[in-house]
Amino acid sequence: MMIEDQPLLNQQLEMILMRLGYPTELMMSTQNLAEAESWLQQHLPNLIFIDVEVDSIAKLSFIRQLKKIHPDSYVIAILTQQQTALLFDAIQSGAQGYLFHHHTEAEMQNNIKSILRGGAPIHHDLAQYILSHQIECIKNKSSGLEENSALSLTTIEFEILNLVSSGLNSQQVADQTHIPLYKIEGNIKNTYRKIASLEH
Repeated sequence: MMIEDQPLLNQQLEMILMRLGYPTELMMSTQNLAEAESWLQQHLPNLIFIDVEVDSIAKLSFIRQLKKIHPDSYVIAILTQQQTALLFDAIQSGAQGYLFHHHTEAEMQNNIKSILRGGAPIHHDLAQYILSHQIECIKNKSSGLEENSALSLTTIEFEILNLVSSGLNSQQVADQTHIPLYKIEGNIKNTYRKIASLEH
């Protein structure tokens, strides 16, 4: 299911999904959230693309509701790379991955494949944002400003974020740490799960 209003992007996604084995008759596309909600009552889409830049609050609320109804579905947020805070909010709402409007078809396909095999994509801006969120939460806790909402990151999750924030991609992180790529992607997905369990 695609919930966005860019015909060209829809066509790109359809081409990628067909290459990944999805028949066109099982693909649905709408710009309308109410229509998407009614479709969810009739169908059980396992892959949902949603442009979160337009009408963000309603779209994030839709993702949260969707994950309650269909916790096993894959939600992929679509947005521009500059919208890191919005991407973090989308992951906190339950999105397991993302695509950027400027991505090439190959980059989109790689991100979708990573999500479908149980991993998650990440880029340096998001890794930096997650790390700065951690620092902010720890500072606030030590100042007694608020309850601690820092993520309980494992050593390897923290190391992956540090390496990605320095500019490495997931494959380069795998090469440098001698950890298989699927484990790197699995750790990233686990970090996203921890973000999704934070209080809104």
